[in-house]
Amino acid sequence: MYYQLSEFYKRDIYFEYDNEKSPIQNNNFNCGEELEVSKPLVFNIDKLDNYIGNYDILPTFNTPLVSQKFAAIFQELVDAKQIQFIKTSIFDEKGNENKNFLLLNILNIIPCMDKKNSIIETKTYGEAVLMNIKKLYILPNSLNNLSLIRMEEKKSYIIVSEDFKKRCEEAKLKGIEFIEEGHSIYTDL
Repeated sequence: MYYQLSEFYKRDIYFEYDNEKSPIQNNNFNCGEELEVSKPLVFNIDKLDNYIGNYDILPTFNTPLVSQKFAAIFQELVDAKQIQFIKTSIFDEKGNENKNFLLLNILNIIPCMDKKNSIIETKTYGEAVLMNIKKLYILPNSLNNLSLIRMEEKKSYIIVSEDFKKRCEEAKLKGIEFIEEGHSIYTDL
């Protein structure tokens, strides 16, 4: 069984990447390549909540921010060239800074969507074609013993193995949700 990695936070917000103050552009995060970064990546938020340290994953628009605890648990995936952790600085509107989170750069992009069983909808806007996945199924054994990957068909989707999910649950990591393949919020299927 595979899962889509998702995150939740007490407030309905996203930590926004600052392209102007960071050494690289955020479109590099979906490339599946190790990145050379000379200084911390910058993220912005309206306010740094006093409970931010209770979370092990923070929501962003592109790739999640993870805690030092998360990084320690999955350090062997760095050695296995599955992921890379990059230092970050999170700033709020008052200039307060938090340096306790790392960007999770996923180094494997794999085609894994079971197109026969998944329910997808595509819409064209000019030259852009957008895919809405209403119900996702993953091809069996498509992760090739990897713990987590970006889905090639929709790179914003991070797919994880049963073992990865189990390790997160055993470590009681906070802020992480796992969406089981075949789950759907749509009622019109």
